Amino acid sequence: MGTTFIRIFIRVAVCAAALLPTAVLAADDDAQALLRRTAEYVASLGRYEARFEITAGDYSAEGCYTVDGDAYYIAVDRAEVYSDGKSRYEVDNDRREVNVDDVDTSSRNILDNPTRCFDFVGTDYDAEVTSSTDTEATLRLRSRDEAVEGEIYLTVDRATGRPRHIAYVLYDDRIEVEVTGLGSSREAVRRYDGKAYGGYETIDFR
Repeated sequence: MGTTFIRIFIRVAVCAAALLPTAVLAADDDAQALLRRTAEYVASLGRYEARFEITAGDYSAEGCYTVDGDAYYIAVDRAEVYSDGKSRYEVDNDRREVNVDDVDTSSRNILDNPTRCFDFVGTDYDAEVTSSTDTEATLRLRSRDEAVEGEIYLTVDRATGRPRHIAYVLYDDRIEVEVTGLGSSREAVRRYDGKAYGGYETIDFR
């Protein structure tokens, strides 16, 4: 599916999940503490690499991404995404096509903007703990912006804040992302080089 899947993923997850009651979720002190712990955990890694498994209906794939500040590189199936923090280059190696666009710095979607996908502290998201054990907790997040539909479910390690799983739910669509690996990286983030994709069609939306 490559980039085609990434675009579908982003459309579903940025609208980001299921219908909610009209009442706004109340502030939850435990949820806020967990969100701070998670943001601090990820920030402590510095430049880092994450490995993940995606499941969406009958589709499943493994992928990875590397983050360094606002720059990132993502690989899923035969698709690649490069970003320098300002521009985003989506490479579809099957179609031999590169789509270029501005980065949506407000996005918390793991494939749209992984630099912010685990940082909900001080954002316009309400959070509450929906399930909890001695070791893990799942938080439900919803944007206060009525234009952003859906819910995000983030499961984290209670003690460390390490993110373990994230789900995006919109109506009947559910996208599950299992974080199988997360750690500091010594490797520099790969940068987009147009020469490496000679013969590809480039479509610039900026």
